[in-house]
Amino acid sequence: MENDNFLKGKVAFITGSGSGFGREMALVFASKGANLVLNDINMIGLEETRDLVLKEYKVDIYLAQADISEASQVKEMRKKVLDHVDNIFLIVNNAGIDGGLYKSLAAPIDVYDKVMAVNVKGAWNITKAFFRKMKGQRDFKPIRGKIINIASCAGTDCGINPYLGIYSASKATIIAFTKIWALELGSSNITVNAISPGLFLTPIYKNDPTTIRMFMDARGVKLPIDRIGKSKEVADIALFLASPASDYITGQNIIIDGGMTVSINKM
Repeated sequence: MENDNFLKGKVAFITGSGSGFGREMALVFASKGANLVLNDINMIGLEETRDLVLKEYKVDIYLAQADISEASQVKEMRKKVLDHVDNIFLIVNNAGIDGGLYKSLAAPIDVYDKVMAVNVKGAWNITKAFFRKMKGQRDFKPIRGKIINIASCAGTDCGINPYLGIYSASKATIIAFTKIWALELGSSNITVNAISPGLFLTPIYKNDPTTIRMFMDARGVKLPIDRIGKSKEVADIALFLASPASDYITGQNIIIDGGMTVSINKM
């Protein structure tokens, strides 16, 4: 890319950045000069991410511990964040939980409530809290801000999984919100896109490749590129969406799954 420091002076707000995809995105955004607001409910994880970033990069980092499913906590966090930073160029709605292996109609009510609260309401709370700040950032041209939603193949037509029923529904909703927000915010020069990972080595799978392979075998899942994904590969797609190279892309869902969704019923 022409400007290797294309995020210098810009702030990236990442939810769920105490581990997994969020941590990797913090590292790649910092590598391009971004200052960071790191959010999670797990303060120890946030501190670990901060320390990993600062070992490599000289950027400003603000730790914003909050439960994004709680509107009151998001409101309080918003005030503290905007007291500390002068812009929010990137919002990455990354925080999410899996909800366990339940068919949707067999899932307990508390599982439904918790998964929807974190995966859907949390992303809505964060976007609602900061989109007006983005709209006012007229010094950033041609794009005033970018929103990246971390969805899942489980929310796509080919990847919907009845054994991840509520999770699948929550991620399908995030993909829908991606398109809705792209329409709502496009006239303000804000882009909104989603990334839908397949099977990746993350805390949701206990960072255990054996667990993932057991899941694949049980469900008959095959990967044309026969390896489990790495969190850095999702972070690199997020970096592309954060870059000027993606300024004319909005309302899209980028699937990164080693070919899993195109292989269903074909291999």
